[in-house]
Amino acid sequence: MLAVVTFVTVAGCGFAHAGKASHSKPNGFVLRGYVTVGSAGSTGPVGSPCQSPPGAADIRADAPVRVTNPDGRTLATGTLGAGVLAMDSSAYRCNFPFEIPAVPGGQSTYVITVGARPPMSFAARDLREDKSAVIPVAS
Repeated sequence: MLAVVTFVTVAGCGFAHAGKASHSKPNGFVLRGYVTVGSAGSTGPVGSPCQSPPGAADIRADAPVRVTNPDGRTLATGTLGAGVLAMDSSAYRCNFPFEIPAVPGGQSTYVITVGARPPMSFAARDLREDKSAVIPVAS
């Protein structure tokens, strides 16, 4: 009787089948970043909505973001969020955030392409440590 009670108690806690649980870790991470565009002539409170100037019209909400390996194979995709006015040390900027879940691991470098802009490379270690991928765009 004691053996039955012990088995039921252990099974109820999940120990009876713990040996069958997967021991592999997820192979993905969330890649966060933003595209920052000079916003000459824009004023207003930081955090208010903004738009890219005409010279950077491809940088806008819902513009495509593509993550590839250095050989150009697509690993993940996403889109830009709405522009938010920010102020750096010298000027106003319009920042367009992105967040791409489940980016596969195993790379030493990730290449990010936004809109029609040239691709930019980022060290995998920085991105996996949740450092933002910041993509500056001259307007």
